[in-house]
Parts: sequence; structure tokens; C-alpha cells
Amino acid sequence: MKLNLFFLSSAAAMVNAATAQYNNKVELGTAENYAIIAKTGISTVAPSVITGNLAVSPISAGAITGFNLVMDSSGKFSTATQVTGKVYASDYISPTPSELTTAVSDMETAYTDAAGRTVTDGNSNLYDGALGGQTLTSGVYTFDIG
Repeated sequence: MKLNLFFLSSAAAMVNAATAQYNNKVELGTAENYAIIAKTGISTVAPSVITGNLAVSPISAGAITGFNLVMDSSGKFSTATQVTGKVYASDYISPTPSELTTAVSDMETAYTDAAGRTVTDGNSNLYDGALGGQTLTSGVYTFDIG
């Protein structure tokens, strides 16, 4: 079984001269507005800190656990002490549900694009999978897992 890791960079494009392969960045669409976006739920334990927005869709805010969510007076988002950003769920007031439907679709499109890419030369079983403390460049990485 192989585990593929897609490390994305804000670089517009890169050229691998060895293979003359041109790789555009993976376009995230509206999914780029979220540090975490999930279809099945998000859980945390103290003292977690998340920088950026997080969202769940198509499930409700009940699938966000371990956060002390406080609904904004607009009903469009929540806040939490563990999140520097806003928290969104599909059961919040419009336009949040439709915006999240688009973001989830964009996330799935980005994943399909990234999953279909060829592993970047030299990025197979890099550091035998021990990535702690390493700085990775843009590219597609794969690791053998048992």
C-alpha cells in the first residue's frame, strides 16, 4: 500500500528539467479560504490552536467537537478560542451552506488533480518517512506503508 503526500506551495508553477515535465500548482478554488475543511467532522483537544477558518459540510456544526463554539449574531459563522479565524457549518444561515458546497467541491477537485500527479523525482520514501524537522519543497511525495 502506498501513501501519497501532496505538498502544495503558493508558487505558480515549477519545471522539472530532468523530465521536462511542467507541473502547475494545484488550484484549491474557494477551498483555499479554509485551514481545515471536512465532510465528516473536526475534533480537537486542548491546547490546540488553529490559524485560519475551518468548516464542515455537508454535515452540521454538531460534527465539530472539542471546540467552544460561540455563534455570531449574524448566524453565518461561529468563533472559538482555539481558532484564529471563523468556524462554518452547513446548518448555518445562508449564504454559508451554498458557499460550503462550492468549497467542498473545489476541495474534491483539487484532491483529484493532486492524486493524479506523478511522484516528483527523488520524493519516494524520502527520509524513510521520518519527516519531523524537515523542510519539503513543492511536489508529490509517496511512502510505502505496511
